[in-house]
Parts: sequence; C-alpha cells; structure tokens
Amino acid sequence: MKDLFVLPDYVKTALAVCEANGHEAYLVGGCVRDLLRGVIPADYDIAVSCPPEATEAAFRGFRVIETGMKHGTVTVVIDGHNLELTTFRVDGTYRDGRHPDEVTFAGRLEDDLSRRDFTINAMAYRPGCGVTDLFGGRDDLKKRIVRCVGDPDVRFTEDALRILRALRFSSALDFDIDPGTAEAVLRQKDRLAAVSAERKFVELKKLFAGNRAESLLVTFRPVFELTVAPLKKLTEEQYLSAAKAAGKLRDPATALAALLCRLPEEDTEEACRALKTDNAFLRRACLLRAHAHGTFETKGQARVFLGANGKEALAALNDLRAALTGRPDPVTRAVLDETTVYPTSLRELAVNGRDLEEIGVKGPALGRVLNALLSSAAEGEVENEREALLTAALKLQN
Repeated sequence: MKDLFVLPDYVKTALAVCEANGHEAYLVGGCVRDLLRGVIPADYDIAVSCPPEATEAAFRGFRVIETGMKHGTVTVVIDGHNLELTTFRVDGTYRDGRHPDEVTFAGRLEDDLSRRDFTINAMAYRPGCGVTDLFGGRDDLKKRIVRCVGDPDVRFTEDALRILRALRFSSALDFDIDPGTAEAVLRQKDRLAAVSAERKFVELKKLFAGNRAESLLVTFRPVFELTVAPLKKLTEEQYLSAAKAAGKLRDPATALAALLCRLPEEDTEEACRALKTDNAFLRRACLLRAHAHGTFETKGQARVFLGANGKEALAALNDLRAALTGRPDPVTRAVLDETTVYPTSLRELAVNGRDLEEIGVKGPALGRVLNALLSSAAEGEVENEREALLTAALKLQN
C-alpha cells in the first residue's frame, strides 16, 4: 500500500525502530488531523503497543527522556527533534474533572482512540496500513465539524478543559460545533471551575486568534463569563457590541481589550490576573484598554505614543479603535506608514537640559520648554537639529 503522507525523516526513523523491535506504532491525534487537511503538523505524537520500558529499550543509542513513565510516555530525541511515544492506554475515573486517577496500558489501538476528545483528533496513521478512523473523524473533517467521541457529557465530565478546547478548535479550524456537543458545552460549563487559570488562558488565546471568535462569544456567553468574570457586568447590548469588535481582531491581547472596553480599566487588569497571563500580555491588554476610546488629534500625539510603546503597540491600538468604531484612523495609519524619522521621546531630541541651561533656560521653565520642543519636533513643526531647537527654545522661554 502506497503511503498517504510524506513524513519527516526523524518521524519515519521512530516508526521504523518500533516496527523493527516488534511493536506497533501509529501517528495519532492532531498530527493525523493536520496531515489529512494538507497542513504540516507542528509536532507528531506516536502511540505504541509496548509498555514504556520496552519503548526505552528499543531506542538504545538514542537520547531518551522519561517524560511520564507512569502514564506510558517516553520522549525520544532524533536528529534534534523531540518525539513523544505513549503506550496504548485507557483512562480510569476522573475524580478531579481534569486528570484520570489512573491509566491502564491497553493492548489495542481501538481502546486508546476511544478515550480521545473529538473525532477529528481520534484517528491514527501507520505507513503501509493507512488511516484508522473508528469514529467518523474523516467525515467530520470534510463536513468541518467538531464533535466529541461518544457521549459529549461523559467527555466533558472526564476533563472539563475539553469544553474550551471544543470552542478553540471551532475557531482555529473555522469548523461548526456538532449540536449535541454544543448543548453539552453549555450543560457542563460549571465544570470549568476544575480547570487551572493557565490552561484556560492558553485556550482563550488560540480561540481569539481564530476566525470564529465573534459567533462563539455570542453563542457561548455563559462559558466566557465563567472564564472572564468581568463580562457578567455587561448588558446584552454591550456584550454583543464588544463581541463583534473582538471578533474582528486576531491578536489575543487586543481582542481581550476590545471585549472589556465597555468596562472600567481596572477590570482588564483583574481579568488578566485571574487568568494568570504573562506580564507582557497583561501590560499590552491594559495599555490598549486605557487608550481604546478617542483618537490622536495630531501626528505628533501618535508619534509620542509610538516612542513610548513601540510600533507594534501603535498598530494594535489602531486595529482596536477601528474594530470599536468601524472607522480607520488616518492619522495613526499615516504615522505607521512614515519613513521619515521624527523624535518620539525626550532622549531622541537633538538637545537636552544642559544645552538649554547654557542659553539661560533654567528652573521650572526647563521641563516645560523641553516638552514643548518634543511636541513641536514630533509634529514636524521644527527640525530635530540642535541649532533649530535652541532657537525655538529661546522663543518659547520668552
């Protein structure tokens, strides 16, 4: 049988080593989904028929990392690439709503696939044998549907993170959610309390970056209110407007700022801290929320913002304001497109406080004149050149 996919050499090596040692080995999960979609996978996961000790023994001569032996996972490093090989397994009970209390190694691939979350992630591929698809994953791929394997209430009861994963896959892949799965998402939403803030944040970021954020925010508002608590304060009209704006954006921090822009600024910080976002994300979201409303009246104002926060932040703010108002800001756009360099901070001025003191600008007037020079130079009213600035400073002092 001709192989369906062209695989990287390090993946083929891993599969071949397993086969040479008498073990079955299959690519499983998201990599099979992506290969069937014609997308190069970000990583490759392999399910094997042997216990982890046997996997380790098969890869003597390679660097092996005991990632999670009790769960059957061994990481093998081949040509600088890490590959996770996990024994076929079935999960025990999930008393904490997130992790199985125990796992049992299984002898059959079918048992392993039946425990997975969604049909599109429950397929396996073995070169020479083709795709194993027991739950209609290929059909759901063609129909562009996210559907749980088996009973969705059971899947979400086992692991509540799957609630957000269903929404994330819908947005990231631009797929519909199967009606039965969608209903279970809303029924089981309270189980999200068992999910760590960090894991919620990861799923939200990927969801915001996808194509269906707006429709998901509207349809599953109760889920998002449990994830981003300040959203509960919004009226229906405010929420719909915020969801529409957030849905136009792909940068997660900008989208969150849009979603919370009808609320006090402190709510954005509260939401970020509750989600335990990284500090860079928190700073970006709070900065954008603080400047979301209004416009830059002059290019100089936009240039000063650029100097303080960077071009990427100015571009994000421009996107945010356009999403909120439906109108692009020509002043900001013009500054983003500029090739001429204007000073955007005092340190970029061609003069400093000492220069002004030498011409007699002293005391309280010093700071006032420096800031006025920056404003004039940023607006392009005076050239950022020492003599021109000193001449302007004397006029400002008088």
